[in-house]
Amino acid sequence: MLIVPIIEIDIWRPDLILIAILLIAGRFGVITGTLIGFGIGIFQDALSASPIGISSMANCIVGFLAGNFKNYKFGTNIKVLVTILLMLIHGMIFYAIYQFKTDTTYMYLILTRVFPNTIYTFILWLVISLLYKPFSEE
Repeated sequence: MLIVPIIEIDIWRPDLILIAILLIAGRFGVITGTLIGFGIGIFQDALSASPIGISSMANCIVGFLAGNFKNYKFGTNIKVLVTILLMLIHGMIFYAIYQFKTDTTYMYLILTRVFPNTIYTFILWLVISLLYKPFSEE
């Protein structure tokens, strides 16, 4: 994306695609979340140097899980915690496979990439969700 290099801090960058998948899956449900996650993930893999399937699998799983949580009537605090958990799951799935391409350990990738990226993505998600109002009851 064109915006991400502008707002990245060193190697930490927010995942705008993950934010979009979470918002779409939370609004439209399981099937839409899974399909959007898979479709955007394949497109993301085709444009990156990562092996094909890493982003699509992580996005698909998170889209499915986020779509499932749409059916439950949680309070706002629980929805925020679930969103953070889904962001962590996304990063852990992605880097569990990505570690085989690099010489670094999985724990190093979690500490240096997953946690900082999750915090940064969550802060941006919070700003976007306040503008988007996904928690408002219809």
